[in-house]
Amino acid sequence: IIMCLLAAEITAVTGKNPQEHYNELAERFGAPSYNRLQASATSAQKAALSKLSPEMVSADTLAGDPITARLTAAPGNGAAIGGLKVMTDNGWFAARPSGTEDAYKIYCESFLGEEHRKLIEKEAVEIVSEVLKNA
Repeated sequence: IIMCLLAAEITAVTGKNPQEHYNELAERFGAPSYNRLQASATSAQKAALSKLSPEMVSADTLAGDPITARLTAAPGNGAAIGGLKVMTDNGWFAARPSGTEDAYKIYCESFLGEEHRKLIEKEAVEIVSEVLKNA
């Protein structure tokens, strides 16, 4: 109920509903875009992916942006990601082996829209493929 009351207050005070505010922000800063990719992987490749270290990623940029973090553990609680997350100011990708299938998954998000996310996806696949070809 509180969120509904807040939305009503925003609309009453500004004359715009929350969706209109969101659309303005997305137009100004870019709309987020998310996707998940999946590819086949052998047991050895899955094991290699689960043991990735930040040092194994030699790239300095992702989709034209400087890489700001390479993580194998969650920064908040230190829990293992079970793979690797690579971040920039404008997006990120995470790669990890599937726990139930002979596959790995790459999760990608861009804060600048679909075209930028597709660049992140392309480079993420290249980075992961480079690591897996040695497995």
